[in-house]
Amino acid sequence: MIYDFYAFFQIERNKLTKSKEEINQLTKGSGRYSEVRDLLSRVLLLTTAYAVKGKLPNRRKRPNRIDPDVYAKVGEGEDSMGLKALIHSYGIYNDYLQDRLSELNFLGINSPINSSPLPRGSWVLEFPITLKKPFISKGDIPFYIIENPIRKDRVFGVPFISAMAWKGNLRWTLMKVFLEPAAKDPDKFAWIRFRHTLLFGTERGWGEGEAESWTKYLDYLSPNAKERYRNLLEEKFKGRDVKNIHMRGMLYFYPTFWDKIDLMVINPHNRRTKTGKNPVYFEVVPAGAKGFFRLVYVPFYWFELPENELKKEVIEDLKAVVVGVREMMLTYGFSAKKSSGFGVIKDKWNKSESRLEVKGFCDVRSFGNFKELEAIVKSLEG
Repeated sequence: MIYDFYAFFQIERNKLTKSKEEINQLTKGSGRYSEVRDLLSRVLLLTTAYAVKGKLPNRRKRPNRIDPDVYAKVGEGEDSMGLKALIHSYGIYNDYLQDRLSELNFLGINSPINSSPLPRGSWVLEFPITLKKPFISKGDIPFYIIENPIRKDRVFGVPFISAMAWKGNLRWTLMKVFLEPAAKDPDKFAWIRFRHTLLFGTERGWGEGEAESWTKYLDYLSPNAKERYRNLLEEKFKGRDVKNIHMRGMLYFYPTFWDKIDLMVINPHNRRTKTGKNPVYFEVVPAGAKGFFRLVYVPFYWFELPENELKKEVIEDLKAVVVGVREMMLTYGFSAKKSSGFGVIKDKWNKSESRLEVKGFCDVRSFGNFKELEAIVKSLEG
């Protein structure tokens, strides 16, 4: 008895006509694969096509014509099969994602944030996002039918952006927007860098002596601000040795789950012959896909301040983060290959699904784009 899932449902390796038939059955969920009801499991089983020994016959039954892994990826000519058929021709992959998203919502994993336990001065920012350009990320599945799968949640199989990815992208964007322009003003640079550390936590590479790290780059960006920044940290944390200061940030990010998936192909051409022979396939989240961006801020580094100063610092942080979120979403992007325009959103969404709430200072307010959001934030300064 074979107990391993992949071994039990292995595509036939030696009888090539049967191998092709089983790839068809696996794609359609029929025959010996009818009991494999989970779509992602069927996609993962396509990888067993790599073990098939020899080339498959074509649709005219001519032998030794098609590489089995290519057939499991896209099929043959205009007859889609494998991953391409599941995503495009049959259109069932996106239906599968809708079912999984319903489960996430039912379990409260992809639901609005409950702000009732949050302390005074905390704020919640959430709004729906719709991709204007495709989103690409690097999946962490070790073996897959194509070389570039999208990153998916390991339990539900839904394409997503992790909380850590949002954090890294937003911190990088705030650096581009606020820190780099202040590089020639050491006092201003050190203060902004200090505020960003309070928001996001200890810099990557802090105190570790890495050749390439966030700390090394920022020290290089404005050398004269290096000591000023460390003095601000020591002052905030009451004289502790700066090398031993490790802190969490006041921002808490949530993952974004996407409702669509697509397949993109890049076919590099030979410079001499101007032809392409080795197409590269990417899973992507396509333009038009929807998700939710959710972010919570808890001002625990400002709790000791009087009421009026607490509000001032909270709103100051909110202003900076909103600018950063806007630039990340509309200008810089948050995807792999973002320098090529991937991973930006439309600056318009369902106003009723958005929310900004500042505990103790602002009740729930809704907004339909970034201009309206910034107008709300500006009104809080008065």
